[in-house]
Amino acid sequence: MKCLKAIALLLCVFALSKPNNSCAEDKKKIVLVAGTPSHGPREHEHNAGVLLLKKCLDKVPDIEAIAYTNGWPKDAKAFDGAATILLYMDGGDHHLAIQDHHLDQLQEQMKRGCGLVCIHYAVEVPSKPGGMEFLNWIGGYFETNWSVNPNWEADFKDLPPHPVTRGVKPFKIQDEWYYHMRFQEEDHVTPILTAIPPDSTREHPDDPHGGNPVVRSRKGMPEDVAWAYQRPDGGRGFGFTGAHHHENWGNDDFRKIVLNAIVWTAQMDVPPNGIESTITPEDLEQNLDPKGPKKVAKKSTPPPNSPKPKYASGIIQSGQITVDADITGAKSLYLVVTDGGNGIGCDWADWVNPQLVRADGTSVKLTSLKWKLASAGWGNVNVDKNAAGGPLKVGQKVAKDGIGTHSPSLIEFELPENFTHFLAKAGIDQGGIEQNCGSAVQFMVFTEKPDDSLLKVSSGENFIPPHQVGPDAARESLKNFTVAPGLEVSLFASEPMLRNPTDMDIDERGRIWITEGVNYRSTIKPWGILDPKGDRIVVLEDTDGDGVADKETTFYQGPEINAALGICVLGNKVIVSSSPNIFVLTDTGGDGKADKKELLFTGISGVDDDHGVHAVSFGPDGKLYFNFGNHAGQLKDKDGKPVMDIDGNEVINIGKPYRNGMAVRCNLDGTGVEVLAHNFRNPYEVAVDSFGTVWQSDNDDDGNRSVRINYLMEHGNFGYADEMTGEGWTAKRTGMEEEIQQRHWHQNDPGVVPNLLITGAGAPTGIAIYEGNLLPKAFQNQIILCDAGPRTVRAYPVEARGGGYKAECVDLLSSSDSWFRPSDVCVAPDGSIYVADWNDAGVGGHNMADRDPARMTGRVYRIAPVGFKPSVPKLDLTTPAGCVNALASPNLSTRYVAWMELKHMGIRAESELLKVWQDTKANPRMRARALYFLSQIKGTEHEYVKKAVLDSNPDIRIAGLRAGCEAKLDMTLFVKALVYDPSDAVRRECAITLRHSNSPKAPKLWATLATQHDGKDRWYLEALGIGMDKQEDKFFEAWLAEVGDKWNTPRGHDVIWRSRSSKALPYLVKIISDKNTSPRERDHYFRALDFISGPEKDAALLELLSASAPSK
Repeated sequence: MKCLKAIALLLCVFALSKPNNSCAEDKKKIVLVAGTPSHGPREHEHNAGVLLLKKCLDKVPDIEAIAYTNGWPKDAKAFDGAATILLYMDGGDHHLAIQDHHLDQLQEQMKRGCGLVCIHYAVEVPSKPGGMEFLNWIGGYFETNWSVNPNWEADFKDLPPHPVTRGVKPFKIQDEWYYHMRFQEEDHVTPILTAIPPDSTREHPDDPHGGNPVVRSRKGMPEDVAWAYQRPDGGRGFGFTGAHHHENWGNDDFRKIVLNAIVWTAQMDVPPNGIESTITPEDLEQNLDPKGPKKVAKKSTPPPNSPKPKYASGIIQSGQITVDADITGAKSLYLVVTDGGNGIGCDWADWVNPQLVRADGTSVKLTSLKWKLASAGWGNVNVDKNAAGGPLKVGQKVAKDGIGTHSPSLIEFELPENFTHFLAKAGIDQGGIEQNCGSAVQFMVFTEKPDDSLLKVSSGENFIPPHQVGPDAARESLKNFTVAPGLEVSLFASEPMLRNPTDMDIDERGRIWITEGVNYRSTIKPWGILDPKGDRIVVLEDTDGDGVADKETTFYQGPEINAALGICVLGNKVIVSSSPNIFVLTDTGGDGKADKKELLFTGISGVDDDHGVHAVSFGPDGKLYFNFGNHAGQLKDKDGKPVMDIDGNEVINIGKPYRNGMAVRCNLDGTGVEVLAHNFRNPYEVAVDSFGTVWQSDNDDDGNRSVRINYLMEHGNFGYADEMTGEGWTAKRTGMEEEIQQRHWHQNDPGVVPNLLITGAGAPTGIAIYEGNLLPKAFQNQIILCDAGPRTVRAYPVEARGGGYKAECVDLLSSSDSWFRPSDVCVAPDGSIYVADWNDAGVGGHNMADRDPARMTGRVYRIAPVGFKPSVPKLDLTTPAGCVNALASPNLSTRYVAWMELKHMGIRAESELLKVWQDTKANPRMRARALYFLSQIKGTEHEYVKKAVLDSNPDIRIAGLRAGCEAKLDMTLFVKALVYDPSDAVRRECAITLRHSNSPKAPKLWATLATQHDGKDRWYLEALGIGMDKQEDKFFEAWLAEVGDKWNTPRGHDVIWRSRSSKALPYLVKIISDKNTSPRERDHYFRALDFISGPEKDAALLELLSASAPSK
């Protein structure tokens, strides 16, 4: 029997490492040289990359790594005695190695056998001087007009046997991989990384770096992008064309190739598993060059004296637009493409089917005319071809008629008479988009020659808002909105009333409360503090009922709430989330000003960082809910002491047991903290519906199209990092997911709750549950989520599916204005929806464009049915009936004041709440709100929970279980009544309810629930896993007793895989050893072993080894 691949890995686990008793006489000196800063942020990060490599090498025995940053070493003896030298710097004519007498310095070192490693741009030198030297030293180099430098995803499937590839697994990664190098003709060059580039990377016209006839003739052929060279004189060299993108150093295999190469060129032995190293996301943030803010796409504005365009698009980054320009009487036509304000990277632009139209409707193809002049920032202006000479392709559609160019571009035509309109489609060519380097353009049409300055490449450093500022400009922007049928959008407020709204809430009086972010990123960005008085909490009020704010009040202002990311208005108390603190600000005098400030929590990291603590929300159970991102670190109480949750765990991101971002529930005073779920990257807010179900979004590592929406299964792990090791999602692991959207969240790991929906690329922000009835049915009782990336506000209608849910997407509001950046959404007392607009060229993300406080923008919009006039329902909080009526409000602040008054009434409120609770035809969400209150009346808890779990509505049964848990009742009594419930979701909740139950009935009940798993429902399976936490063996044995020999089924295998019980190990061994288990399934079950520890696991592994050993 052949040894299984996975068993071979086990051998590594059991291998005994020999202690190295040899003592090297001298450490090997390795010199790392970083060039000066260049390119954009996180590109060509020479200093950070070299220092990161040094950090890794410092942990390798017998090595002394010396790093020189920001240029060539000034000490002429810096290289003396070096075993190898690494160069990571810009190349070409400015390569530091060919300046002054540096080639002579290197030649002296090469003569004595010193190694040389060149990274990325450092492999490019002129043919003279430099080319011949590099051929002799590292075996190859980038030669202009021969080699090319496209950005593409390389798939390295096969690695050659060589010391440099030791411990490196096949991997796939996007980078600016140069290829078609000029290599030595000798046989001493060994290709290390080889892949087949996409044909699109070969379609460039002749260009020193972009294309040439030989490259174009090699379509479909493999290319070498890293190589090792054994010099005839005994020295060694290595060339590596990747590392344009700094993030790639976080890939273990990418990094190991380079570390192995350094050690190999230093004439040292590379270990069998290669040079091991660990890099954290935090490591990747260290030592980055201060290159200023990331370039953000922005519209170009013609100079004051320049002719006005007849047409100007917004910023285009994908898709296709329609161009329609009035050219009546014009003698000339100028087609302009600008770079979108973020540089000209990959700005391939296409004018598709351009037409000149007469008044009678007849038309002429513009491509039938010859232009007077044409210019492109890269490539060529081509008819019926893109700038690279390939087919015109916008989206996935090939155009047969059009003009391809590249920003900045100007094309001039002399016009025949009698044409009145210019019509065309326009968009970014797919060839540019596939380069993945931030394509963004703006299309303009002129009938008079525009000013030359319009075509200058934007640096992206000095941002000016691309529109006028103030209420009139804000109202004008409304024409850019698209709103769902039957609804209209109106402007409620704009600058100067508010600026940079980061979060929003609406109180029971219909007033809009805003936290501002004028001082956003003030501690880490060169612009610093823009308002020394600190950021504000501003209250906006419509006093005359016309739907427009006419009163502005500053509730509080101070530097301690700069760019606060959360606000929750609860009566006269306002909870403000601003890392490191969550404050409670109180208006004790009723004058609309905060005069008391208290701490609710403190010690939260992520200061001046979007990944810190976010907004608090009031739940239907009278508790507070909030979340924080993966930079928050921990939670401390108002006295600065670590918070211990109700399970006795410290709320801290160290894997005991919690990791990364978390969602939290607590009492109104901050006591009774529960971690509802953990292992998120950066959830912006939580939303809790009336049944007590918690929902949130979570942003991905930017660029991976893996933004997600989650139903927060209580106590669940949501998989941003490896639960056991804390390693990131790119780390190699058994059973690793094939798709990035699954891999990003460790979806193949036992113990990870599934995602509700992957929404792709984006920057999700505020979230709400719309439980009103004013908006159309499609939006009622649904999640409403802002996404500042695609500039949309969407509903995500959810319906139950098995033990979980499925969701789809419905647009509520979107805009073609590239400055629309929705930051939050809230529901007003009358059921209308308000949207806060950060209003900026970007989505935040550590940058902002409008940095002049006097011109800084910010908007609030109102969405309601067409013609609906705003109103604020009158409240009667003096009677139980009035309070119950207020509890039915779609507005959370209104529900809070009603809840608190009902609390004061106590038992006197029971009869009015009973009317709602007993009306089975009433809105089930209102019945759930009544249930949560009734189940907290002392002495009646058991009665109402019992009624709830026997209700005909499964959502009420689920709410009853949750209410019983919060009341700390013996839940086995209620689970027993529901253990065969027809609803998978109810049984899911039963499983979660049994978590940490000390009742002797719990194992049997859990086993009964487990036998009903269908072998397909991952939601249900994860609920079972959560339910058996800390009692895995006891519950698993109960299940075995229940199923007997019927464990060997797909549904039984699922339970075994998820259980983490030591009692499950013999069954895992049987499944893995079964010859009918496919390799993919075998990896799946092997992965389960990573989540079990102890001597029983060791015995199981030995049994697997024995079973896989070849027979004699």
